[in-house]
Amino acid sequence: MPYNGLMASKPKPYRLIDHTGDLGLEVRGADLPGLFSNAALAFTDILVAVETIRADQPQTIRVEAPDREALLAAWLGELLYLFDARRLLFGRFEISELTDQTLTARAWGEPFDPDRHGFKHDVKAVTYHQLQIRETAKGWRARVILDI
Repeated sequence: MPYNGLMASKPKPYRLIDHTGDLGLEVRGADLPGLFSNAALAFTDILVAVETIRADQPQTIRVEAPDREALLAAWLGELLYLFDARRLLFGRFEISELTDQTLTARAWGEPFDPDRHGFKHDVKAVTYHQLQIRETAKGWRARVILDI
């Protein structure tokens, strides 16, 4: 199976947090590109078991937003749109450009197959509620609340 960023022997770079009526993510990354990549993997893992995705069909994704937090919401929102509208799932991400207002990435994935991928949660939207990105002594951290 192709490498998708999540390895069984390593802890996941995120954890789920309870939030009334919603689902939250706390994501870690050594740097900002790693944080955004890990957030995308975590988001996908909320939808389906990310390890079931054959990350073999590349696609370029570009999003813009007025600030870093809004950019994270736009990035995850674009992945949600691609899943809802085109039934595409991605299991590997490479961030090629990242500023506070722009993200360009290469994502590898495939069309959704309910028999193989299963389905975990129906995400309706990426919210701005408690959305934050911060640098810590151990790298970068983000918090995202998803409307499910």
